[in-house]
Amino acid sequence: MVFASNAIDKYLPLIIIGGLLAFFGLIIIIVIILKKHVSFLQIKKDEISEEEAVQQELDRVLVPVEDEMIEKKEDETKKENE
Repeated sequence: MVFASNAIDKYLPLIIIGGLLAFFGLIIIIVIILKKHVSFLQIKKDEISEEEAVQQELDRVLVPVEDEMIEKKEDETKKENE
């Protein structure tokens, strides 16, 4: 029995770490399965068309220019084109 006790003492930190990893791994697997099969835990995605997504992204990125110099140049260009 002395040898068995000595071996357990030697590997006790590895056994504890392995047990903790197995415990938390089991919790992660249970959570994944629950999220997949339980409806109130699932993330709802709003389905929008590609055109709407592009327009929303353009509206978010592009900002209207309100510079007086640019407005004057635009007016001059419009007058020249007429």
